[in-house]
Amino acid sequence: TKYGWVQGICLGTRDNERVRELFGFEVVSACKLLKNPDGSYRKLLREVGYYTDLKTGEYLTEWQNPYLNETVKVVPITNDPFNYTISEFYPDPPSFGGLNTEKPPKVPFLLKWTIATKTTLLLETDIHLFYPNALQPDKWPRESSGKMLRASEMYRYVIRVEDMADESKTSVEYTGTWNRITPWLPWMLMGQEQGHITYVTYMGGFDSMDSIPARLLEHTRKNHPKFLTAPEKDEGPSLSSIENYARMQKPAPPKQPGS
Repeated sequence: TKYGWVQGICLGTRDNERVRELFGFEVVSACKLLKNPDGSYRKLLREVGYYTDLKTGEYLTEWQNPYLNETVKVVPITNDPFNYTISEFYPDPPSFGGLNTEKPPKVPFLLKWTIATKTTLLLETDIHLFYPNALQPDKWPRESSGKMLRASEMYRYVIRVEDMADESKTSVEYTGTWNRITPWLPWMLMGQEQGHITYVTYMGGFDSMDSIPARLLEHTRKNHPKFLTAPEKDEGPSLSSIENYARMQKPAPPKQPGS
């Protein structure tokens, strides 16, 4: 099992005003690789992500939206599972339950490595998506950013050369950064208001759960213990937080005049 960790901040951006720091963000994940008969590998992963108060660090269950002057219910990310196949070609983009039908041409799986120093390797992997939104505005007027959803994720890994050169290792630990550009989060109830969210975070992948911050582990054991154990088999569709929101939440009632 490999344990993942993310910690950072979410920024709000609108035209004609400075960027706002809105809330913190923390993730813990557990994953395994299973070898397929054809020599490829299936990555099996589940992850849970929490939003936090920037001043106290408290895990949020509700949040005062400064754009709306309204208290909203905070919905954590619970991706279970999020799986994909690693082979000699780059994986297809996620299908998100069939919503994303993009099928790019097969490209050899040659990663973008940079030799930073004699001891350090850098790796970058990015993905840019544009596909039909699971939260359509006719059903989800307060949650939906529009009929189409645009999202980008940018990963930067820092890895020791010594670890990558060690043929006895089946995986290596890493640190790095993860950034995401996405529409307003559905629970913010911003609808199709102009603007977007940017996640700016540090990340890491570790062989031991002991490397995950104790506070994050304690909160997850109490509230989402399943996410500290990697899946044992490939099951269920791989959905993003948006598709999971559409399946697990209900549309918010219209905002009352004057509220």
